[in-house]
Amino acid sequence: MRLAALQHDIGMAAWDAAPVRDPRTGLPYSFTSMPRAMHVELWTRAARLMVAQSPYAALLVSLHGTGLYDRYVSDQERAAEPARAYLEAEREWQRGMAAALDADLGQLERNAALLRCWDWLSLFVCTASSEEGSFAGVPAGDGAVALAACMPAGDAQAVAVSPWPFAEEAIEAVIDGRLLRGAVATQKQLDRAVAAAPIERLRIRLAPG
Repeated sequence: MRLAALQHDIGMAAWDAAPVRDPRTGLPYSFTSMPRAMHVELWTRAARLMVAQSPYAALLVSLHGTGLYDRYVSDQERAAEPARAYLEAEREWQRGMAAALDADLGQLERNAALLRCWDWLSLFVCTASSEEGSFAGVPAGDGAVALAACMPAGDAQAVAVSPWPFAEEAIEAVIDGRLLRGAVATQKQLDRAVAAAPIERLRIRLAPG
């Protein structure tokens, strides 16, 4: 589970190292703005890259990818190419891998739900796209709960989480990234800008709230 959480976006690794310029913004495509075919290509190989490390973690990564399409992509787009072929092939692979591992399907779904929650929380911490958010259906000791997160007013480096799900009294998330100074006109300029961009380290404190 820890490995799956750490590597759930392994399909994006090569992309992160050499991002493609979005002509609409002059900045790299984000995972929410990239063309569908590009996104499908990245997720098609994601789980296969994990198999050598852990087949079970690879299965969870695959379930995470198809789950994203189930939750955030319209029925019409899922029924069309390239999403349709990706989903059909991926679900067949999932069935085969689950059978090969003799996986407990109930436990597998619980773990996939945990991974979805951790992904949501990590995106909330990293993107700060809103001041508060919630995620329902988080597996708990006795059923499921809804997890809520918010950014306390005036503190951009803190996140309050409720109910508090961790053993520690507080957690510091350390996030490294490259800081681009602005839009560029060509892919070559973006390549140079990424290579020259300074590495910035953000520290975000998570605490009960």
